[in-house]
Amino acid sequence: MKSAYIINYNRGILLMKRLLLTGTLILAGLLLLEAEEAEAQFFPHNDTTFSFVSTTNAFGRIQTYDGADGRYDSVEDKMIDRFYQLVGLNDSYVWNPNDDPDDFALVDTVYYTGADSLEYVRELLMDNSFRSNPPVDLEVHTLVRMFKEQRYGLARLGVIRLEDEEFKFTALLRGKIFEQFGGETLEWDANTERLYIFNNDGSIGLQSLTHDPVGVVLLDFDEYDSTDPLRDNARDFARWDIVEQEGFPASSITAGPDGGWAFMNFGNISQIATGDTAYVWLAFTHGSDLDDVDDMLDLAVEKAEELGIIETEPPVSTEPGLDLPNKLSLEQNYPNPFNPSTMIRFDLPASGEVTLDVFDVNGRRVATVLNQHMSAGTHSIQFDASSLASGTYMYRLQSAGEVVTRMMTLIK
Repeated sequence: MKSAYIINYNRGILLMKRLLLTGTLILAGLLLLEAEEAEAQFFPHNDTTFSFVSTTNAFGRIQTYDGADGRYDSVEDKMIDRFYQLVGLNDSYVWNPNDDPDDFALVDTVYYTGADSLEYVRELLMDNSFRSNPPVDLEVHTLVRMFKEQRYGLARLGVIRLEDEEFKFTALLRGKIFEQFGGETLEWDANTERLYIFNNDGSIGLQSLTHDPVGVVLLDFDEYDSTDPLRDNARDFARWDIVEQEGFPASSITAGPDGGWAFMNFGNISQIATGDTAYVWLAFTHGSDLDDVDDMLDLAVEKAEELGIIETEPPVSTEPGLDLPNKLSLEQNYPNPFNPSTMIRFDLPASGEVTLDVFDVNGRRVATVLNQHMSAGTHSIQFDASSLASGTYMYRLQSAGEVVTRMMTLIK
């Protein structure tokens, strides 16, 4: 993951990121086999394709709804009222989406990789130019991924380090189960490392996928500095008091009539080069009860492992044996996102010529990883992207007239 830019360059980076993600959709349509066309549902509130509805509103916060068939029917279906990041420098400045952004860049993408694998991606890029005289320039980003017939979302909350200031990072979660504050329980489970908000009508769950939290803070509304239940208008010193806390609550709390606040703290994650991105992937969901939420979070963890978001032990190359693969397949690179190298695993059902190429979002081939004869079996190869810029790339495997492609993300 792991220099200072002038403001015009910052805005150029925002534009480049929008073009990168948009270009990914174009490239996917060119390279993916048997891709299906779809009308983009930029706000999938009423898209029955999706069983789980999450939006990122104009104030940069993630919200979820639970109407009929998982769709948005009305505001009364709301479950998660706000879920976003806080970036704390000190007791005089804590970035939050209510007070700081003036420049928003929003990119929505819906793409098919097959009849049963529709994925929805929304990326929101924010600055801190609204507040007068900010001590540093910040670029904060939120990316949400949802999947067909899956009742969970994966969120990547991050910040680009534009200057040498260190910062602490927190994810804020506030529930409003079926548009009602009050009486819900806020609980941290030390065994599963999951954060819950629930009452008799429904439940919300949050789990970090890539970083171990250093602390969790649970507060009733009246214990927090905010004076408005409908927004977070706390002062910087109060937010900083929370962001810098380490340790975990010994018990749950029951919120009063204006609800409660939950904070998952990750401490100082700014040990990266200037210009690089620090981020945390989290799984979020809602359901009828805690068992339902746990089931969905378990599935979210499996999806994160499949996508390479969670680092698992990479597979090793195998020699041909009795149990040969029965088809050509290309696995998700590990890790993903990556910097600067990653492992790519693939299966060959028969010996033959193999080509593995990498393309940028404009369809240009930027690297050939393999171009040789290989034996049947399972193989792994390391791809070094040191010479490439941050962005989304496609990698394509070809053998015996068959082609398989996947996407990967390089973040420097």
